[in-house]
Amino acid sequence: MMERDISCASFMEHGDANNWDSKMQIFDSPMTIAISPSSSQDALQPQTDSKNTQKSPGSSGSRDINEPKLDHCQTPFLRRPLNKVGGHWLEEKHEAPEWWSLFYDLAVVAVLTIFSTNHELNKPSAIPVFLSYYAIICWVWTSQVHYDIRYQALDGWHRAAKAVQIMTFVYMGAASGDWNPGLIRNDEAFLATKSNIRASEHRTANESFKAVLASFIISRVFLTCQYSLSAFIGSRAGRRITPHIYTIISLVISSILTIMAIVIPATSRVMSLTKVTLFYTGIGVEVFAVWFSLPSDPLGPIRTEAMAKRYGAFTLIIIGEGFISITRAFNLAISGFSITTGVTYPQVILAIMIMYLLFTFLFTRFDPSMKVDSRRALIWETLHFPMHFNLLLLLAALVVTDHYISTIEAITNGTDFSITEQRFVARYFDELYLQPDYETEISLLRNLSNTEVPGEDPTVLAYQYLGQIMFQVANNYGIELDDSMVENLQSLYTLNTTWSSNDTLRSNMQSEAFNLLRSIIQKPASASLSGILWLFPTAGIALIFCAVRAILWHRYHGISHSIVYGSWIVLGFILSCLGLLDIGSKDFDVFAETVKDELRGINPMYLLVHARIPLVVVMGFYVVAYLSSLIILRVMERRSHHISGRKQGRADISVS
Repeated sequence: MMERDISCASFMEHGDANNWDSKMQIFDSPMTIAISPSSSQDALQPQTDSKNTQKSPGSSGSRDINEPKLDHCQTPFLRRPLNKVGGHWLEEKHEAPEWWSLFYDLAVVAVLTIFSTNHELNKPSAIPVFLSYYAIICWVWTSQVHYDIRYQALDGWHRAAKAVQIMTFVYMGAASGDWNPGLIRNDEAFLATKSNIRASEHRTANESFKAVLASFIISRVFLTCQYSLSAFIGSRAGRRITPHIYTIISLVISSILTIMAIVIPATSRVMSLTKVTLFYTGIGVEVFAVWFSLPSDPLGPIRTEAMAKRYGAFTLIIIGEGFISITRAFNLAISGFSITTGVTYPQVILAIMIMYLLFTFLFTRFDPSMKVDSRRALIWETLHFPMHFNLLLLLAALVVTDHYISTIEAITNGTDFSITEQRFVARYFDELYLQPDYETEISLLRNLSNTEVPGEDPTVLAYQYLGQIMFQVANNYGIELDDSMVENLQSLYTLNTTWSSNDTLRSNMQSEAFNLLRSIIQKPASASLSGILWLFPTAGIALIFCAVRAILWHRYHGISHSIVYGSWIVLGFILSCLGLLDIGSKDFDVFAETVKDELRGINPMYLLVHARIPLVVVMGFYVVAYLSSLIILRVMERRSHHISGRKQGRADISVS
């Protein structure tokens, strides 16, 4: 007699009348109902097929055949933890899939990209602002990961929770456009003493501060709900929930402090500082709770593989930010106002190779499946906060180096044209937002120059137009334009351009126009150069972090890996010490007649930049670190095989 099974997609019955296991909150394994064409009575009798009979929890047959199909057909709204005093909260098969975490990381990518675009690390003063926001998004991500790798289950509740987390994170990124905790003071008496631009900056910074903190509170409240629900069902299952209690208390305190930071008015410098202090104190309370509770976590060793994968993914996000910025800089360079891209191409290639070697140092011998105790894993996890921020600084320095070399190349190409180059540059002038267009302005200047008594001074008009060109070139190359540059350009265009027959008046007017033009061009050049100052220190520290990260995660036997990571630390320290080249004057003159005059008296680092070799130096150190590790490991491996072979030979002789 032929029989056919009815699967869960049709009429599957779950045990006895859809029986529900109250302890595990999963459906019992189904019994197959066989339908015989000859007898309807047979069709109603459950068949005790040995392949489908419910097995013990340790049985793999039922798990491999029925449970994946069952989870796909029916996912519970809330999955209860294992009924054990210690150990993991969930069975591994009931944990949320990795795709959920990767989807959450997409929001992190978007937020970090938006913020790094609006707040470029192109000068030292930008570092505190960037760090203040990076600390927020980093902790929001970290605190959520702490929950996810322990308690996030494959159920409807956590699936819906992921959507709320992503929406909160995206709103936090959208509200960060004018983020600057140093400018949140907005009392009208204080703003009345500022220019319109500065007053507007204070108002928008205050609004951005409130919006980001509001989204932070939402994330804390929702995470508190997640921990509270997890603690409730955990206590019902007989689990210890002490870590839940500590975390919930810290989240409540953090939320209260953040609410206070929003409510307190920023009517003075002291009040503004109080608002910022309260907010970051709340984050500090959460961090302290983690350090206090996790080492004695009753769950035992956390799933270190899950944690390693999550932090590995976050590290890739940071490196990916570098690729985004480098690609944008490359695009601006090859489509911008440069006569030749022969200088830009090598710089971009060097930057990409440096990022590739960083990836190699971080992931070549990284095994996420290693079992690491809780304290060691917590230290390894904490290391990633300064390591990731240092990587962001390094990647920003790489981008700024490309920006500066491309921008200076473009400015330099604005002088001493040949006829062919003039036509080439004229084509790119047409791509800039210039008023009037290039041909009209050149025609006007030519006519005025050929007039014995012109109505307007062609020199002042030329300075005005050149200032507009430099402004647009800097903008096209992605150089952040500060308010002083805009104000100087406005001042340049408000000058009286009427021709004066008095030589002294005319000379004074032309000198004033030239000084304003100098400040306009000097600003983007100085801003670009100041963002290169931390290139060598961050590159060296990044190499040291790579070594320490590997040492903390792996327990190597033998001396070979100790030699490798020791050499990385030494090379990183030497490279960091090259930051001493920053000592010296940072004032240079873009309008100097010769390169020697331009670079007279400046610090050695700027000399290297003008020689276009800083990235070559970093690349050289990284290549030495990479090749030395390969050579050391290969030599030690051969030596080990040689020694083991000799021992084996002696053993054979003694036996014979």
